[in-house]
Amino acid sequence: MRNKKYISLYALGLLMVLGLRGYARLAGTKELYWLLRPTAWWAGVLSKASFAYEPGVGFVNHSLRFIIAPECAGLRFLMIACLMLIWSFVHRMKCFWKGLLWTLFSLPAACALTVFVNGIRIALAVTLPPLIKETGAFGMLTLGQLHTAIGALVYFLSLLALYRIGDGISRNIAGMEEEQSSSNRFLPALWYLGPVLGLPLLSRM
Repeated sequence: MRNKKYISLYALGLLMVLGLRGYARLAGTKELYWLLRPTAWWAGVLSKASFAYEPGVGFVNHSLRFIIAPECAGLRFLMIACLMLIWSFVHRMKCFWKGLLWTLFSLPAACALTVFVNGIRIALAVTLPPLIKETGAFGMLTLGQLHTAIGALVYFLSLLALYRIGDGISRNIAGMEEEQSSSNRFLPALWYLGPVLGLPLLSRM
């Protein structure tokens, strides 16, 4: 059973994510500029498309008719990644202070990963539809459905990679052998499916 001394760190991680969720509900393009700007830059580097900032709208490419709006900032992924890093690995830290550092570091790590992953997702959403339209693949999917499918795949694979990285780093910090690790390979799937699919389902019910 996980040591009770880490309960406060689990609670701190949850409060951090709830704070982000409250912030996200009220945030517009101005409040999310710090996240949208690097995402638009990275997506532009990958897709070779330029995005110009328009206040109240987001980062826009008029020729492609594509907008990186506040809804595209990836805040939900950021919250899931941050909470996963904390709740999955903080108990491995040898002392409370190392656990606190792990908890506090998880937020900027999740932010950096969100920009990196979200830029890839947007670049794929920009470049793939014209290619798919030419080849006729996925003819049954609408543009919106294809956009959603790309996002789900990229986010899920990114969580898998993040979990493996977090597992390795936390194991090294704790001095654990690989066979001593209690990591569950199915946890990344639960972290993704729970918030992304489970919460909307509960809301509708």
